[in-house]
Amino acid sequence: MHIAKIALLLFVSLFIASCASLSKEECLGGDWFDIGYSDGQSGLRISQLSEHREACSEYHVVPDTQAYKQGREEGLLRYCTPENALQEGLSGNPYRGVCSIGVEASFLKQHRIGMAIYDLQQEINQHKSRIATLNYDLDNDKRKAKLGHKKVKAYERELIELRIKVEEKQKRLYYMKGQADVSM
Repeated sequence: MHIAKIALLLFVSLFIASCASLSKEECLGGDWFDIGYSDGQSGLRISQLSEHREACSEYHVVPDTQAYKQGREEGLLRYCTPENALQEGLSGNPYRGVCSIGVEASFLKQHRIGMAIYDLQQEINQHKSRIATLNYDLDNDKRKAKLGHKKVKAYERELIELRIKVEEKQKRLYYMKGQADVSM
């Protein structure tokens, strides 16, 4: 029992250490402007600085808050563009509410378009995965025999329905990408 507790504490300690926002090398040699710039360019919230502060406290390093904030603001200028918003959405990355009011509306518009395309692509992928599973079951005589006649007919109907859905969604995806001026 005692060994199990020690093992659990060791595991938790290693897990927490692996979650640190910055490594020892980054803390000790970090250029806080560059760290802030990178965080801003990634669309991270200002609260990331607190995580850096906590990670670096272990090495007795205190972040240069001013340099970090300046770097982050410059990074946000690169992040908060409509082009980047579209790419963030297409990648399925969430928006964390970091852009200034002046640019947020155009950012959100493009991000929503990108997310809609991303979500539609995910639906298509799920349907294709199910189609592959159904094809596997229907193409294998042993599996088909185990399913029985009713189940085979249900799988065949589902396969047809999914193929139609995929075709419709791919057409919609093609249209949406064209509207977003995204290269195919």
